[in-house]
Amino acid sequence: MNTLQPDSTNNLQVLQDTIARQREEVVGHSVYGQMGDLHALRVFMEHHVYAVWDFMSLLKYLQNACTCVSLPWVLKGTGTARRLVNDIVMGEESDEAIGGGFKSHLEMYLEAMKQAGADTSHFELFLQQLTNGAELDSALEDADVPPGAAEFVRSTFRVIAIDQPHAIAAAFTFGREDLIPDMFRKLVKDLAKESPNRLELFNYYLERHIHLDDEEHGPMALQLVKELCGSDNEAWHLAIETAKDSLAARHRLWESVKGLIISNRLVLAPVIEN
Repeated sequence: MNTLQPDSTNNLQVLQDTIARQREEVVGHSVYGQMGDLHALRVFMEHHVYAVWDFMSLLKYLQNACTCVSLPWVLKGTGTARRLVNDIVMGEESDEAIGGGFKSHLEMYLEAMKQAGADTSHFELFLQQLTNGAELDSALEDADVPPGAAEFVRSTFRVIAIDQPHAIAAAFTFGREDLIPDMFRKLVKDLAKESPNRLELFNYYLERHIHLDDEEHGPMALQLVKELCGSDNEAWHLAIETAKDSLAARHRLWESVKGLIISNRLVLAPVIEN
């Protein structure tokens, strides 16, 4: 087994080798085998929207840590880190919207949920509570967020509370960005053939993620981890542990979604709409 060395390229490979099996358990999770109808997809979306949302909190932490976002402006972070983070923020917070213009990926996701017939009311109440200044736990409880999604959000903010940019970058890269291309391909394959009038916006969202994360954001995020960890072995150790924790949190979320889909099927016949 490879060990950490004062070489960021080698250490990145060590990190990837260490989490490879855990990552495959998430990418190949059996929840995807449950996505055979719109009802199941709606359950998935009603949970996954919270991951789409709190992904941005990881990214905004990194932007705060690596760039200056206050006045007066001063130099902060390295030029490489600033460029990487700002490029990712631009794509995630103001991507090309279907039909023209620009929207965040969260806005695209909510529109896709509504077109697919998924319930956005709990998430919208949660976001409104936060906008009004509510604490995270209070907002999760008041909006009656699904337990699996609520625990996932809490796990994300426990990572943020570490307050170490290299750790947050590892969670962002290996618990989020690095998973998305493989993870979403499993959903995209048959969606275009089934219920196209309900899934046009969701397919567009997925295709944007696949394009950006494969070709741009994924490689940028890997480079950011290397930039922030550098030759500091303690930083790499923390990055590895944080990546493992983030993958475990994602796995628990998928387990929750799968369990709910299966339990719902015991009382509801599968619904396939065209």
